[in-house]
Amino acid sequence: MNEKLFLLETQKKKTNHILHLLLCIPTFGLWLFVWAAVMRSNDSHNAKLSKEMSSIVHYKSQGLSDTETFQRIKLDKANADVYRGRVIFVLLVVVFLYFYLR
Repeated sequence: MNEKLFLLETQKKKTNHILHLLLCIPTFGLWLFVWAAVMRSNDSHNAKLSKEMSSIVHYKSQGLSDTETFQRIKLDKANADVYRGRVIFVLLVVVFLYFYLR
């Protein structure tokens, strides 16, 4: 299990702020948009990895085996996907009804 945590930790991305700052100078600040997009993408990626790492630590602290931990994490991901699908479906229905009844 420690290997999985190490692997997730090594997959985290870092934004090179000095490089982006230097690229902003010759582009008269237009590079700020790229910098913001890269920073947002890296933060989102790192948050996803941190969430998975905390799930592993949480289930392992409950005394579950590696197999049980991975089964729980897989089930959590499936539940999150179902929830996300339901939210998108409801939003699509609301948008459809708005334009249909308008």
